[in-house]
Amino acid sequence: MIAAFNNDSPYTVYCHDCWWSNKWDPTEYGQEYDFSRTFFEQFQELMHKTPKAGVFQLNNENCKYNQLLAFSKNTYLSPGSYLMENCIYVRKGQYCRDCINSNALNKCELVADSSNCDGCNTAHHLTNCRSCSFSSYLQDCSGLQNCCMCCGLKSKQYCFKNEQYSKDEYEDIVKDLERKNTDELLNEFLEFCITIPKKAQIQLNSENSSGDYLYNCHNAAECFDCFEVEDSKYIFECEGVKDSMDMSSHDKDVELCYEMSSGGEKNYQTKFCLCSIASPRSAYLYSCFYLSDSFGCDGFHERGQYCILNKQYSKEEYEELVPKIIEHMKNTGEWGEFFPITLSPFAYNETIAQDNFPMTKQEVKAKGWRWLDEKDEISQVDKIIPAEKLPDSIEDIPDDILNWAIECKSTKRPYRVIKQELEFYRRMKLPVPKFHPDERHRRRMELRNPRKLWDRKCDKCGKEIQTTYSPDRPEVVYCEECYLKEVY
Repeated sequence: MIAAFNNDSPYTVYCHDCWWSNKWDPTEYGQEYDFSRTFFEQFQELMHKTPKAGVFQLNNENCKYNQLLAFSKNTYLSPGSYLMENCIYVRKGQYCRDCINSNALNKCELVADSSNCDGCNTAHHLTNCRSCSFSSYLQDCSGLQNCCMCCGLKSKQYCFKNEQYSKDEYEDIVKDLERKNTDELLNEFLEFCITIPKKAQIQLNSENSSGDYLYNCHNAAECFDCFEVEDSKYIFECEGVKDSMDMSSHDKDVELCYEMSSGGEKNYQTKFCLCSIASPRSAYLYSCFYLSDSFGCDGFHERGQYCILNKQYSKEEYEELVPKIIEHMKNTGEWGEFFPITLSPFAYNETIAQDNFPMTKQEVKAKGWRWLDEKDEISQVDKIIPAEKLPDSIEDIPDDILNWAIECKSTKRPYRVIKQELEFYRRMKLPVPKFHPDERHRRRMELRNPRKLWDRKCDKCGKEIQTTYSPDRPEVVYCEECYLKEVY
């Protein structure tokens, strides 16, 4: 089976169909609460004996190589996404089709090597763009068509480095650029972007909010990559959240929740949970679905209520015991804290923590946390070639590449190109990447600003602002008023 747990994992792991079946009951692993021991110690024991789902998926077709994917078709290694079709290596996408090597896409089609884009099509190497098409190498742009290497531009056509050209002039420029490899083009583009003033915070239709990449948010404080967040604080990669705090990766109908990670809809007054869906008034759940009014449970995949450490109680017994457990946890210093990192089923570098707070193996080990050394296994191939030997033009790539292993230009890790991927590159006339998919993702993450705010002054009016551009960076950063005057 395909699983997110490696072979050395201490957990019992079930395939997708078995985990969701009625062939097992999570209450079979229930245990009495022991007030002589800490809660987290007991919860760790429960986690080790309760079966884990190899991957979490919902209503997909031909998408077995995915984790946390829903309502999708013919999609490959695109975690945290839903309503995707024919997508490859897209993290956190939704309503997308035929996209590849990207992060945080919404309603995009035929988009490659891009991040934080909405409504874009037939384009590549875009960052923070909306409604852009037939374009490449854009940053902070909207409404562009047939443009290249532009930054902070709105509603234009046939522009190169923010300069207007005729259709014929533009096509000649683009034709000349085709002689350069993608590394050269990306470096040239990034150098140009530094010369264009930046907006302190990227927000759209948001009010009284702080953070980057916020859309339709109200009273959202220090939030990032969010849609429809209201009266909340410290929210990351969420949609449809109200009156909540300290949450990441949750979607739709979430209200009055606290310290939650990687879950879904219909959570209400839920707290300290990892991967919980529709589990109102519960606390300290791991991988539980439709489990209301429960405490410290793992692996519930059918509707349940009034459970503690997977043991079933009556309503009266539950309401009597939970306050005692909370008081015990207060005495041990555990109450009000999320699961400690030592309980994580995954190593530090297997999680998105490594994306947002990158650390070396030595740094992770020094903290006593786990690190997973990569062990790449390549099935039988015709040959292994260094990425440097790949032709720059997709027209020179033979069909035989599907039978090769390619050695990453940077990490030397081997990787394969799948048929669906090769067809995309040919359709878009893009070269085959010379980096391992994990390295491509890491490099895209490096192009993002940190999800952190610094105090500095607007470089035009001197007003105090907060921004994800640290004061020691070379970019010119404007407050919203000055930026809008500059752009419009």
